[in-house]
Amino acid sequence: MLRIYGWKRSRVVRCMWVMEELGLEYERIPLDQNEGENRTLDYLALNPQGKIPTLVHDDFVLSETMAINTYLASNFPGSLWPSTARGVAKMQQWTSWAISELEPPLVAIMQEGRRSAEQIDQSRIDGWRADVHRMVDAVLEPILARQQYLLEDSGFSLADLNVAAVASVMAGVSSDFVSASPRVIIGVWRCPECAALDDAKGACRRARNSADARRAAGAPPRPAMTQG
Repeated sequence: MLRIYGWKRSRVVRCMWVMEELGLEYERIPLDQNEGENRTLDYLALNPQGKIPTLVHDDFVLSETMAINTYLASNFPGSLWPSTARGVAKMQQWTSWAISELEPPLVAIMQEGRRSAEQIDQSRIDGWRADVHRMVDAVLEPILARQQYLLEDSGFSLADLNVAAVASVMAGVSSDFVSASPRVIIGVWRCPECAALDDAKGACRRARNSADARRAAGAPPRPAMTQG
């Protein structure tokens, strides 16, 4: 049995996208960080940092989104996992680039934007935007001009999914990314395969609505399950 713990507006959607893509049966257990549901003793037994998401597969517990995605894609039948050692290496290269190079400035822009208006440093935001533009123009746009997917001679793979999961926030972070990076915005994740992403988001909404209904009825939040 697969269980994934996480709040709908979090990186848990990345992992749910993989499970939807692979057609796996799973249960998402919503944890509202604002309510402290990720700090219960039961959940801390699964993830001592209290972070989300956390995957539980029978007696196996795993955290960190890209580690979870790697486990799922390599452990369950499907087309996401590359068929060659070189393909796996390239997939790992793209994943590392997405989370170490592309994601930090995007997160920084979002965090700065959450500050009060008088505290926002627009020069910092402009600098991070420039960093994203440079990376996308130099790395992503050229390869997507040559081929539909990131791995040569391959269909939609975990490389595309992981990069798309990070890049998908670009349009929400800044409207200028839409016009400046058209292939990334409309080519990487607005593809037929990304219907699975919509399914993952729908599952998030249904799970959260169920949790909200339990809370409104006076029932306690569903406890996290302990290991084993």
